[in-house]
Amino acid sequence: MHPVKSLLPFLFLGFASALPLKRASSNSDSSDLLVLKFANVLEQLETSFYNKALETFNAADFESAGFVSSQVPLQQFQRIASDESTHTTTLEAAIQALGGQPISGCSFNFSSALTDVTTMAATARAVENVGVSAYLGASSLITNPVLATAAASIMTVEARHQTVLNILNGQSAIPQAFDIALNPSEVLAIAGSFVSGCDVGVLANPALTVTSNGSLQAGSKLAFQADTINGSISENQLFCQTMAGGMAISISQPMGNCMVPEGINGPAVMFITSDSQPLLNNVRDAATSSIVAGPALVFIDSQQESLGKLVRPGSNTTSSGTTTTAQTTMTSSSTSISSSSTSLAAATTITLSAHTSNTSTLATTSTVSSSSSTAVTSSTAITSSTAVTVSSTLSTTSLSTLASTVSSSTALSASTSPPSGTTTRLLSPSQASAVLASLESAKPSSAASSASSATPTATQAKRLIRAITLRGHRVKIRD
Repeated sequence: MHPVKSLLPFLFLGFASALPLKRASSNSDSSDLLVLKFANVLEQLETSFYNKALETFNAADFESAGFVSSQVPLQQFQRIASDESTHTTTLEAAIQALGGQPISGCSFNFSSALTDVTTMAATARAVENVGVSAYLGASSLITNPVLATAAASIMTVEARHQTVLNILNGQSAIPQAFDIALNPSEVLAIAGSFVSGCDVGVLANPALTVTSNGSLQAGSKLAFQADTINGSISENQLFCQTMAGGMAISISQPMGNCMVPEGINGPAVMFITSDSQPLLNNVRDAATSSIVAGPALVFIDSQQESLGKLVRPGSNTTSSGTTTTAQTTMTSSSTSISSSSTSLAAATTITLSAHTSNTSTLATTSTVSSSSSTAVTSSTAITSSTAVTVSSTLSTTSLSTLASTVSSSTALSASTSPPSGTTTRLLSPSQASAVLASLESAKPSSAASSASSATPTATQAKRLIRAITLRGHRVKIRD
């Protein structure tokens, strides 16, 4: 075991032993134990989630999801998984030292969250945001200040995880200046669907699902589903409450005309209440008696940052170049994640299609693996009116085969008119490096030249790459 890691449980318990503590006997001691037990279940959930994710997905899956390198997310997920495991064992040791027993027998079901890397990463982002909110909300429930400090030392690390997951989802690293505090019943309303088989000692709020389709942006109309929205209260008497970090009170709107408010970037929680009175953003003083359902956690990603685009360049723009956002709704009844983002992913497909409607060149599609040398074939010649759409870094052999179909008399240059509906942008060196390296390596030796005059020269290769259109973006590359 790592020498520093082996000391962590003792360091945590050092907080608990810094003041003379009795084993749980008073109401305050019991309250502290309940909070630690609840936190431990959340850490068990997180540990199980990341372990399952790392078992399910490999490097190729992360590349296909649009990451610039599979090692970027893999290293971070492995680090986070290790942290969560350490938190779990440390909390268990602290609970036992205080005379309690950790909650055991919990089962965790992540089947709906591990369908693909994009869904998994979005769920991980939600899990970390809920974790931060849970620790923040529990800070007012722990009566012993030393234990409160110990819990806060975990919360700060969870906040770092939260930032990493924001970036890995291609979004703002730190979208808000403040986080949202949630009490345990509110936390379970969001995360409870993953947990079964154990009594966590907390009654969950009724779960709330945001059923609106597509990404959430300011002005988007919201629709909701909950078991408690069942006609027992007339819908015209129900109100949606939107709360984000730093707000003193929620924004109250009639449920039938609930819109995403202006000025929110990042996470927000939604409640349905039986009156229009805004909720206080304060776990101690908030009037919870009017809550019909919720919260539901949503992400309103209204601002893009360069860091997220560098890590995951395939998750931030559509083919028309407009910014997109991903809606992540995490509730106790389901985990629904949808994204309209376009991904410039790992090696999958090359598509050849005509620029103009009057060309006789036929569209041809060939699947290419980055780890193989599968040849790209075409039954027709590629002409100057042909666009080449590349969604991946291709093998040298594949690029050589593709380039060899270009006649030496064909003028494929930066001046070739782009297809209708595309935008022109300069491809960054980091994005172009792999493709250019492969193309340069296709330059033949003198022996190879005599064997096959169809193999492209470096100049022909550069002409070819200048004609590439990446997902609707006309590409220009500096020499």
